[in-house]
Amino acid sequence: MKLAATLLTGTLVLGGLGAGAYAMTDKQPLQSVSANSTTISEEQAKEIALEQTNGGNITKMSVDTDDRTKKYEFEIINGEWEYDVDVDFNSGKVVEFDQERLDSDDDDDRDGEISIEEAKFSLEEATKVALKEQAGTIVETELDRDDHQLRYEIEIHTEDNREVNVDIDAINGNVLKVEWDD
Repeated sequence: MKLAATLLTGTLVLGGLGAGAYAMTDKQPLQSVSANSTTISEEQAKEIALEQTNGGNITKMSVDTDDRTKKYEFEIINGEWEYDVDVDFNSGKVVEFDQERLDSDDDDDRDGEISIEEAKFSLEEATKVALKEQAGTIVETELDRDDHQLRYEIEIHTEDNREVNVDIDAINGNVLKVEWDD
């Protein structure tokens, strides 16, 4: 009798744990973040962002994943305003929009302003070059100027859970640097 009660109790506990674990799992699949799953192009995303700000100069562009949503992130300066515009990678919908008036403290930032129009090599082309250099999943991209050179900084996570940063020249598409994080 005692053995049957112990077995029944153990079965109920294990069954409850299994049901609880099943209930806790998220049944929604994670959206793919591979470089080839683009539904809207970089150019379309730029147009959407610039439409939201009535034009301007794109000073920073990156691709990021937040809350399982992959998106293009833009920083745009138009007149005395700085805008942050996030555009959904799949739908093209603006998912975040912030605007802030530039003040005198921002004048130093404007001196080193980066214009995406300076880049002759697109982000899409740069990601392909980076993935040829090192296979993996792109988790972040950014257009930046370093040592007076316009470059895409592309962060890749490899299958063996390592992180590598690949810098691509935004003018000619050459690989400038490959740097592994320890």
